[in-house]
Amino acid sequence: DAGHGASPARSLQPRRQAAPRAPPSAVRGRGAAAAGSGGGARRQRGTWAPRARGEARPEAARRQRGPRSPAGSAAGMSQVPRKLPEEEEGDDEEEEEEEIVGLAGYADGAESFSDGDAESGGDEAFLDFNDPFSTEVKPRILLMGLRRSGKSSIQKVVFHKMSPNETLFLESTNKICREDVSNSSFVNFQIWDFPGQIDFFDPTFDYEMIFRGTGALIFVIDSQDDYMEALARLHLTVTRAYKVNPDINFEIFIHKVDGLSDDHKIETQRDIHQRANDDLADAGLEKIHLSFYLTSIYDHSIFEAFSKVVQKLIPQLPTLENLLNIFISNSGIEKAFLFDVVSKIYIATDSTPVDMQTYELCCDMIDVVIDISCIYGLKDDGTGTPYDKESMAIIKLNNTTVLYLKEVTKFLALVCFVREESFERKGLIDYNFHCFRKAIQEVFEVRMKVVRSRKHQSHMQKNKRPTPNGTPRMPL
Repeated sequence: DAGHGASPARSLQPRRQAAPRAPPSAVRGRGAAAAGSGGGARRQRGTWAPRARGEARPEAARRQRGPRSPAGSAAGMSQVPRKLPEEEEGDDEEEEEEEIVGLAGYADGAESFSDGDAESGGDEAFLDFNDPFSTEVKPRILLMGLRRSGKSSIQKVVFHKMSPNETLFLESTNKICREDVSNSSFVNFQIWDFPGQIDFFDPTFDYEMIFRGTGALIFVIDSQDDYMEALARLHLTVTRAYKVNPDINFEIFIHKVDGLSDDHKIETQRDIHQRANDDLADAGLEKIHLSFYLTSIYDHSIFEAFSKVVQKLIPQLPTLENLLNIFISNSGIEKAFLFDVVSKIYIATDSTPVDMQTYELCCDMIDVVIDISCIYGLKDDGTGTPYDKESMAIIKLNNTTVLYLKEVTKFLALVCFVREESFERKGLIDYNFHCFRKAIQEVFEVRMKVVRSRKHQSHMQKNKRPTPNGTPRMPL
């Protein structure tokens, strides 16, 4: 679905532009020092997406819409999921190893930092609806809403690094698309983008199969349009989904708020919140909890909203938050975020409240580190990676605050806010960070053991199922 504007011909593809960013006027950096080795990368909208070293970007590739995302691969499907026959449910899924180009194997024990498994796309992706292993290890996020509400634009900006201005030329989605996000063991899920014109509650479709095993349902509402029809579709979707799977997290994105004034934003959120909850109360479903977010692809609000959604699907979140609380309490740190570098989603933070301005500064700092590393961090032979175990940055602000970034894994970074007087004990902070990094690695290793164990159990269960002709399967 196009986020804004019309859809001209494919050949009228605009030049990529950097989205305007207005840094907080009260906080301006006095200096920055970034270290790290850099590799071939391309930059779009202040974000970083790797490209194979030494590979020239052909002219035809520059004209293609929808650049390939390092976070995963999207698989489009030409039809709405239906009930599967028995013989299809027993088929083994083909799995292939995925790896982000230019980011692999720089540190010891790199395998423990990424599981790297991704289901194959195409029509075989239908099996994901009924595969308990797939939904348990890689939760599903359903992206729903009316046509032209901005669903595809959100997906392209967050996970494909598309410029927000370029989403003006996206065509309406006419088929279900799957996005596999496999950056690390903590950021590992699937996004299913549903076209707004498809009525999946039609009797010919099996909507129970769609909602079974789903971790979160994101419903996008266009705040600049008449949202009465969207609220009616939201109520129908939520009530049907809750009956099938009461454990679904319902997330409501009140989208395109960049065109509204601050007062209008608050009033729109209050009105949608009240109407949606009143409809649930009238249906006797007061126990259903809806989370509301004001979002726009032209600022960091969409990244923060996705961060909150993803955090609810991370089973290790309490452990990560506890580790961050211990780290900041023993290091004199004001605030700390654990970021996924590729998508700029923060997967965990300490128990103190999150300020939007603070989050924006963290995103800007990640951009600075990647930019400086890509420009000045290349080796003499042009090899290396833009983000590795030596990457770090120190930025001193004019309000006696220091931003400190350190690499945790090849996909994660720790960004801290420290007072200048506390940063004088940098040795203590670095020692505590070393202990924190070691603890994160142990959490990864435990996660990998669980994934391997459940994968083995899933294969064993599939092998026990009879073949279509009733004969037992041969063990693998």
